[in-house]
Amino acid sequence: AGARGADAGGREGLVMQKDFKNLAQESAASSTLLAGRISVCRAAMAMRAASALASVLATAAALPAAPGKVTVHVVPHTHDDVGWLKTVDEYYNGQNNSIQHANVHMVIDTVVDELQKNPDRTFTYVEQAFFQRWWRQQDERTRKITQDLVKRGQLSFTNGGWCMHDEAAPFYLDMIDQTTLGHKFLMDEFGFAPKTGWQLDPFGHSSTQAALLSAEVGFTGLFFGRIDYQEGAQVFSGLTGSYGGNYGPPDGFDWDDHNSNDETMQDDPELTNYNVKTRVDQFVAQALLQANRTRGTNIMFTMGSDFQWENSHEWYYNLDRIIKYVNLDGRINAMYSTPEMYVDAKAKEATIAWPLKTDDFFPYADGPHKFWTGYFTSRPALKRYIRDSSSFLQVVRQLGAFGFGAESLKDEGIVKFSEALGVAQHHDAVAGTAKQHVTFDYAMRIANGRQKSLLGASSALAKLSDARAGAKVGFEFCILRNESVCGPTQVATKDMDFVLYNGLAQSRSEVVELPVAGHVRVMDSDGNEVNSQIVPSPPTLTNYGENSGGSPQTLLFKADVPAMGFKAYRFVSTKGTIAAAFVATTTPSTTLENEFVALEFCDNTLCKITNKESGISIKAEQSWLWYEGSVGNAVSGQASGAYIFRPNNNTATPVFAGTPTLQLVRGALADEVHQTFGTWVSQRIRLEKGARHAEITYTVGPIPVGDGLGKEVISRFTTDIASAGECFTDSNGREMIPRKRDYRETWKLDQTEPVAGNYFPITSSIFIRDKKSQLTLLTDAAQAGSGCVRDGELEMMVHRACLKDDGRGVSEPLNETEFITPYVGDNQGQHYGRGLVIRGKHLLAVGAPAEAAKMWRPLQDQLYMPLMPFFATNSAKLAKPSFSALAQALPANVQIVSLQQWDEQTVMLRLAHQFGLGEHETLSKPATVDLEGLFAGKRILQADERGLAVTVSREEVLKRRIPWKVEGEAKPAQSEDAPKGSLEVTLGPLQIRTFLIKLGDAPSESFI
Repeated sequence: AGARGADAGGREGLVMQKDFKNLAQESAASSTLLAGRISVCRAAMAMRAASALASVLATAAALPAAPGKVTVHVVPHTHDDVGWLKTVDEYYNGQNNSIQHANVHMVIDTVVDELQKNPDRTFTYVEQAFFQRWWRQQDERTRKITQDLVKRGQLSFTNGGWCMHDEAAPFYLDMIDQTTLGHKFLMDEFGFAPKTGWQLDPFGHSSTQAALLSAEVGFTGLFFGRIDYQEGAQVFSGLTGSYGGNYGPPDGFDWDDHNSNDETMQDDPELTNYNVKTRVDQFVAQALLQANRTRGTNIMFTMGSDFQWENSHEWYYNLDRIIKYVNLDGRINAMYSTPEMYVDAKAKEATIAWPLKTDDFFPYADGPHKFWTGYFTSRPALKRYIRDSSSFLQVVRQLGAFGFGAESLKDEGIVKFSEALGVAQHHDAVAGTAKQHVTFDYAMRIANGRQKSLLGASSALAKLSDARAGAKVGFEFCILRNESVCGPTQVATKDMDFVLYNGLAQSRSEVVELPVAGHVRVMDSDGNEVNSQIVPSPPTLTNYGENSGGSPQTLLFKADVPAMGFKAYRFVSTKGTIAAAFVATTTPSTTLENEFVALEFCDNTLCKITNKESGISIKAEQSWLWYEGSVGNAVSGQASGAYIFRPNNNTATPVFAGTPTLQLVRGALADEVHQTFGTWVSQRIRLEKGARHAEITYTVGPIPVGDGLGKEVISRFTTDIASAGECFTDSNGREMIPRKRDYRETWKLDQTEPVAGNYFPITSSIFIRDKKSQLTLLTDAAQAGSGCVRDGELEMMVHRACLKDDGRGVSEPLNETEFITPYVGDNQGQHYGRGLVIRGKHLLAVGAPAEAAKMWRPLQDQLYMPLMPFFATNSAKLAKPSFSALAQALPANVQIVSLQQWDEQTVMLRLAHQFGLGEHETLSKPATVDLEGLFAGKRILQADERGLAVTVSREEVLKRRIPWKVEGEAKPAQSEDAPKGSLEVTLGPLQIRTFLIKLGDAPSESFI
């Protein structure tokens, strides 16, 4: 963080917003404001942004703002990364300081002590993953003191999430979850609901953050940092002004005892070096400099930075004095403040109009040739593990609510799993920019949380299925199925019941794959055999290329599963050896074809896709290639690394110079081709019967770097679509953002990197199109990609190995290996051992642009939430072979994205419209759901609509919104009316509505 903050493009910003529409967030250089549809941009030089707390300095003689006089809001704060160079535990306890000095425990300890000494002091804290640790360790006396400080406004919280999440890689639901987790802690312990967002350090900013994670949470403002260095130079207006130093203090006023030697205040005239006048003059000069870059008379000084305030006494000693003497001087006012107080002050400057900005802040560059687009893919195995665990957490929560209700609140497994995934959304975790040992720690936390949560899920399934056995019944889950490893299904002589759980609100009929070792049949609960097929498994490898002991054969079968529930099936072992997959004879021109799609292969490579329903056919030539990662050259010393993608040239090299191998497999449920591209890239392309898309499962790595060349690996599709330099990429899995080659909507781009400068974050989907055809690609984990580099081409970066650090603070190359040396003594942090192997999925579909979303939007939900098999132990028999929590499936354009037990009396329910504005003629229209008849066997006694993070009401969210005046608008947009308690819920395009509901048993005739 410290070294990373030296970039020239850091900015702070403030965003405020009024409605849920598909709004783009951001602020230029220093700040941004969105109120309703309004977004205020301001600009600046370099900084990362900051915030602070509540209360006014009486002892230090803080004065009310005089008309026309500048008022400085002094905001003490600390920015505490939830893991980066050290693990989250090391940061909290102050361990491993050979890497970086940081002790979060001491920051909070000393701040609480010092706040008690002066009722005018304030402090703002952000990351609840740290604060709740500290809170759990305190005695009742300290807790009471802390609660009083919060009540008085001295100790305040901004953002309030478990971490400061990344904005490029996380799925929107994970952003919501980690924010809700932190807000619930703050409400439960302090009755506090944050009013401002604080995204100072993420490396670019998404429209989802503004439209969803700010406006719908109930924030009146969103402060953020890091926008492109060119945008900062061209846009110059703002709520907070701008100044050098990222989100730290202005020059000369950093009083951190570990990171600064700035001059302390000396106000005793009896001693030498009395410096009050000099220091006041310097403070006033800094304030006027920033005031000249800020609209209005209120400005903000962010007093603190990464892991600062460990010695809070030194900070407050100096701040008390500088505020006191600045106010006595009289040229400006100074006061302790908070982000919330600052926003309120800006709202009172009613004559000021703010400019509008509606695009997002990706990609971010902090200088020529310095695009932060590599981290969109960095550490792909961790990114995929986080995404996979996210859907598993939703299922665990659903099962807890359905199976045990309020009793599930006692499940420590769900708590630990939620907290581990909350930490993983941090802007150095899912972003892939932490050191390798920290990355290992993130994965370990998730693994432990998953395992603990499975205990409760298993018990809930046993109850819901009425599982019966001679011994205790449980359920197993195969976490290594993507390595073709699954213990229960690889026991050739054992019959076994299992359930397939569907976490979506629509019933599903899908092909399921499970590795098997013996000859088995799949039976449904009525004893009917289910149609099945044997296919070869993908290579059975671990993350580091070792044989994982998986089965070489995989069983496919077609399953029908009800909405938000499960259906039971049974494996029956039969005599004889397993039937081999039918491997067909290949020709130079091979075709996979079903009722709707045809895939043609030329020279063993995919070359054409046809949508048989619409008659649309496109050239679609796939190739696997790699860009050579730069280590710096004569043009720029910038290297490719964990953050930055910079290829040595704009031409990618094939991973294999020859013709790929191709094995063709045909069967009753699916046809497949299995391909290898040299020694370290392989893939399986599957076309299921009845499917309208193709599924590509790829295996890449270890990336060979023995030649001394770093490699950034891509899968490219070259088409004849006339895309005219335009592509569309998703924002955290929600709205689609239009992108154009070498173009930014609100400022003029001087392009220095034709490839990296046209890469964007692809959290889940990307497409290119012309008037006739659209090619859509869905990914199972966040990646860097583009459809804008060249017309008609779509490429996705799936893996990276870089051989030089990119100079943004992590201080090690992004070359993931099995081991790393300790950070003590000689050769600290050296990578060694086998390189990383990754496996992932891309789904491809071709169709007419007007109908494309009808296919890919529901498919995106299915990719996020696959059918999940749970295997009964101890030969259990399932007396209830089918279960659905819903009385009927929801409409195709509505999803239940969250359902969990909230407290002893209520369940939290989030409904989401899954189609964007104008994406489809009918499915983009508003959709209505009747809550009264939603749940099978239950009736809703009460439904209370809440803000997105649950802890405040929807009415409060709307009440908080500020009618900002926007340039070019005749009058400020007004807030919508609060909803009036109807159980019929209408959702507009991409709207999410959140409820706390009380359930009671329905009359007996209502049971299904």
